[in-house]
Amino acid sequence: MAMNINIDSFKDNGWHWKTEYGYPQDDFYTNKNTRFYQCVDQAPESIIQYAEETFLHHTLTMMKQPPGSFIPNHTDKYYLFKKKYDIKSEQQIVRYCVFLEDWQPGHYFEVEGKPLLNWQSGDVCVLEKDVPHRSANAGMNYKYTAQITGVLK
Repeated sequence: MAMNINIDSFKDNGWHWKTEYGYPQDDFYTNKNTRFYQCVDQAPESIIQYAEETFLHHTLTMMKQPPGSFIPNHTDKYYLFKKKYDIKSEQQIVRYCVFLEDWQPGHYFEVEGKPLLNWQSGDVCVLEKDVPHRSANAGMNYKYTAQITGVLK
């Protein structure tokens, strides 16, 4: 993680969270253990500003993953972004995963089979097209991330 966005202390208040479920689901991963919360087109001001400066077109989402929740290994399909901008090809789309708080024990993120740990608030993980990744929260507190999806300038 070579990039970092300077984020003022993140607070979970005033956001409009919607319940979602991770995919793909199977005998092991179901709505019971893949639940998380998501905010669309909302993020701390520093992330909004960064996205506007860096991306030609973009969407923003925030994720709030409760303890005991898993998002199984998957590749992103960019549904919201492609729908919003009527884009058919995923070729130029990139996703930045931004960690909103410092790493805590039990918080886990994996990219191409390699774990990411000990992140700092604002650290950015670049997820290129077709890169498999997963997330888990085996900790004692919510895990917060933001995703910027778009086409770079």
